[in-house]
Amino acid sequence: MEKVNEFIEKMQQARRDKDTKGAVSYLQAATKRLGELSEKDPENPVYYLKRANIYININAHKYAEKDLLKAISWEPDNSETLYLLANVYLKTSEFKLSVQAYDKFFLLDEEKPCGRDHAEIYYERAIARNGIFWYDEALADLDAAEAINPDLPNLQKCRATIEKNKQNA
Repeated sequence: MEKVNEFIEKMQQARRDKDTKGAVSYLQAATKRLGELSEKDPENPVYYLKRANIYININAHKYAEKDLLKAISWEPDNSETLYLLANVYLKTSEFKLSVQAYDKFFLLDEEKPCGRDHAEIYYERAIARNGIFWYDEALADLDAAEAINPDLPNLQKCRATIEKNKQNA
């Protein structure tokens, strides 16, 4: 895993240096190494989760989804992994799946808190609920987010959008 972390650091440095070719090369090396590690120890969710995080950082959400689902199959009670999956579904406009994953996250997080900011998660779930036309539930999520963090960026803009969508429905 040390080599993977080294590749990731080099990839990030190459991105900062605007060395796209180098960044891609290190990305490929890191994902290849994680693939090799997961083949040797296929029941270890750490490798899938690590690779999913790489894919999320480069907006390759469909690849991340596969790895997150694999990680969840080996460790179904990991709220952090469910949170990441919910975000992947949100980014790919799979709103219903996103809402389901956020709901499972909240259930699991009660038992095993992962330390995520619930205000942001309520906000993100509101966006997903808006995407499936559940406007009242989306507004309730925004209320919950606002109660936790009234200074959450774009909260009022999001509320206005959802209220407008509700009126036009």
